[in-house]
Amino acid sequence: MKKQLILFLTLSFLLAFAACGTSGSNSASDNLISIPDSVTEVEITHIISGTESQWTVDGDELETLKNWILRLNYSVVQFEAGHSPGDEAGGEAYRFDMTGADHPGFSYVINGPDRCYLLMDGNWYSVSNPSNPPITEPQWEELTIEKVKGLAKKGDALSWSDFEPYRHTDIGSGLYIYFYEIDEKYCLVIGGGDLQAAPLYIRLVLKPYDHEFLDDKAYIEIRTENVDDFINRQNN
Repeated sequence: MKKQLILFLTLSFLLAFAACGTSGSNSASDNLISIPDSVTEVEITHIISGTESQWTVDGDELETLKNWILRLNYSVVQFEAGHSPGDEAGGEAYRFDMTGADHPGFSYVINGPDRCYLLMDGNWYSVSNPSNPPITEPQWEELTIEKVKGLAKKGDALSWSDFEPYRHTDIGSGLYIYFYEIDEKYCLVIGGGDLQAAPLYIRLVLKPYDHEFLDDKAYIEIRTENVDDFINRQNN
């Protein structure tokens, strides 16, 4: 009887230990990170080689993305401050934000073929079956000064949708503020509180000498001011 009791306790301990050992891992069915069925649009930010792009997916492409996330296997991993995957140079990252829904966004960081990670709410997860997100980045057109001149002719009819073919970065906080790179001297910035309404402003902005965007430099509202006159003033 004593031997049977010892054997029972030993087996119980091993089973408990095995359960503890797998508690930090995720199977594809755990769904710790997912896009709920109620979400109909996801805004994607793609960062690679110092270039940032943003666009929105929906429909069939969104369903494919949802299924891809559910198939990922991952486990919690901790890093010392300054040594996380996000601190490494030369990697690639995708940020997924669920528009119009009260769900946390998350990121997928690619630092090598077998070194991929998920980040949500400050927690890192190492992915054991990594693969690239099944999404297609739009084929962006180059926004040039000549194109800005052409767009400016639309005046007050100019809208957010007129700039969809061009790569942008959302630099706003509370408001939508879309930044569009043009060249080393100029950039374009559109701001507003509702993408379905007319923008509050559409500005052609002169960059400072370090070529980084600052919002206190010379600019014009291209719907009401002349682009050629603005450029000529900067060249004089």
